[in-house]
Amino acid sequence: MTIDKQKLKDLLWAEVAAWSVSAPDWPAVTQALEEFLGKQTMEEVALELLVENEALRKERDKLAEDKQGLLEDFAGCL
Repeated sequence: MTIDKQKLKDLLWAEVAAWSVSAPDWPAVTQALEEFLGKQTMEEVALELLVENEALRKERDKLAEDKQGLLEDFAGCL
């Protein structure tokens, strides 16, 4: 997924802040978020981010296993 996560985060926080106080600029904030998302819905973006997070978790776990294996191999050489 190629989305600027920092910009998305900033726009989402602006949306939450504007909504929570019923700010007069809430429609403009919502429009900025919609323009940023383009044709994608928020739900689609959320699902893509969940898939990306799961892939990153699996990669992290694999790296941790590899590291543990290397440590055990190294300890066996001592």
